[in-house]
Amino acid sequence: MWIDIPEVLGRGYRTFLYERIAGLQPDSVILMNSGIDNGTHYRVDWAWPSDLISLETTLPPPSGHVKWREIEGKRYYLPGELNNPIGKEWFYVEGDPPRPDEELLSMLVESRGRGVNFLLDVPPDQHGLIPDKSRDALTRLGKDASL
Repeated sequence: MWIDIPEVLGRGYRTFLYERIAGLQPDSVILMNSGIDNGTHYRVDWAWPSDLISLETTLPPPSGHVKWREIEGKRYYLPGELNNPIGKEWFYVEGDPPRPDEELLSMLVESRGRGVNFLLDVPPDQHGLIPDKSRDALTRLGKDASL
């Protein structure tokens, strides 16, 4: 479950939502989007509680993502996830082509090498369909990455 811009909810409501979602779906993964950052400095006041750390458009440092964090006196395992759109926009915009194949593959390889999951946003068009250019780019990415 992705909760975007969680700071506006306040700590109390974020905690309520987290506990409610986890209570209804115990196996779910709940992410309070921690924003555009490389994951080095996790803002508890902005995005806690969460099951992972969002690294929106920014790779972790070359040394890799630090998965164990101390938050309010307790240690938590918080894997990271790099989130990036296939083009330049998060939502469908006519004329926003997929990034070059080399760039998409680099994002995937760098994510893996730095110990984070890679989430590629592929927005549907106004009819709810994935555009052909995006589908083709995904197919090539799968072949290039041997997936």
